[in-house]
Amino acid sequence: MKRREFIVNSLLAIGGTALLNGCGAGGANAKRKKTGLVVTRKFKNLDIPLLSFGCMRLPKLEDGTIDMPQFEKMTEYAMKHGVNYFDTAYGYHAGESENAVGKVLSNYKRDSFFLATKNPLRALTSKEDVRRIFEEQLKKCQTDYFDFYLAHNISVLTIDNFRSFGVYEELAKLKEEGKIRHLGFSYHGSYELLEEVAKEYPWEFCQIQLNYLDWTAMNVKQSYEVLTQAGIPVLPMSPLRGGALTKLTGSAKAVLEDEAPNDTQASFALRWVAGRENNFTVLSGMSSLQQMEENVETFINYKPITKKEEDVADKISSILQKQGEINCTTCNYCQDCPRGVAIPAIFDMYNEYKAAGKTDVFLQKYDALKDREKAGKCIKCGLCSENCPQLLDIPPLLEMIDNTVKNLKKGA
Repeated sequence: MKRREFIVNSLLAIGGTALLNGCGAGGANAKRKKTGLVVTRKFKNLDIPLLSFGCMRLPKLEDGTIDMPQFEKMTEYAMKHGVNYFDTAYGYHAGESENAVGKVLSNYKRDSFFLATKNPLRALTSKEDVRRIFEEQLKKCQTDYFDFYLAHNISVLTIDNFRSFGVYEELAKLKEEGKIRHLGFSYHGSYELLEEVAKEYPWEFCQIQLNYLDWTAMNVKQSYEVLTQAGIPVLPMSPLRGGALTKLTGSAKAVLEDEAPNDTQASFALRWVAGRENNFTVLSGMSSLQQMEENVETFINYKPITKKEEDVADKISSILQKQGEINCTTCNYCQDCPRGVAIPAIFDMYNEYKAAGKTDVFLQKYDALKDREKAGKCIKCGLCSENCPQLLDIPPLLEMIDNTVKNLKKGA
């Protein structure tokens, strides 16, 4: 298919499917509600569930390993309700996510689900690594092909590896061999580089961080528009901002409860993301069966976001941006810190403190950390910043939090 035809067909398919599968009270949507299935949207000729299962935040046991019985229950519930798109990656759960996904999905017919994983650009040392890692992923996931495959986290930190090792060209060969059905990339960073990469290759889709806070706080709106104008369908990740949009307090919480009383914090955020018409699914990293059940319910009984609710999201976003929180999604890419500093946990505690203003709760949680895990133990090696997809300069932030803790204790 020519590039122009692809753009036109993609936009027609995605732009129209919100009406066909996600919006109307009758027709296909009403039928899916009756049968207990989540609504779908079109990606080319495929019906993709509007809710997808992200496997970066799988349930864990006390020792940090994946809770396989819980994961199996979540998968069974997901498949039963039509959530059959699974997204994993080479580095998720310290390399164990792909193994877990492969083991669990081996219980289902291969044509009953969509499987996506990613090439770890930062781990590449040669062109040969692209195929070697891909073959390793096939074995780990117990499959002969991937429905969706991505160049993982193209950014200023990985673009040299991506280009010098001919990653796109190698993946295109694998697609020609039938081992990849649809080829895309995930992206973190400025819209300028995104625009360059989007034009440089005939991508089929792009995965970006997208939620109602980052829409303006990190100018994700512009990245979304770059992709839409290029005719590239969007696969949104972090719709709940790593869980932050389910922890609203104070005036932000009050606005949602007053103006969108029929929504939970999670359902409101998920519906907002689904409201971007160029998104063909919403990728949610669920960590428990309860989260799965609640999110499935949102998309079985899916109600498109309204103009009034768009305004509510803008109000909440404005409140959150004034609180001075750190743009961390607790993705854990900064771990393991060589000194053992609990970076994501510290940022999460700090953000809760900035949102709620509860000094005693913040200090209590912070003091519960082991001494080696605290912010003051940072040696400013910078490894965390190199791996942060949000491009955060982490050591100065840890120093700021360390000083904040000391000052709060002085004033106590």
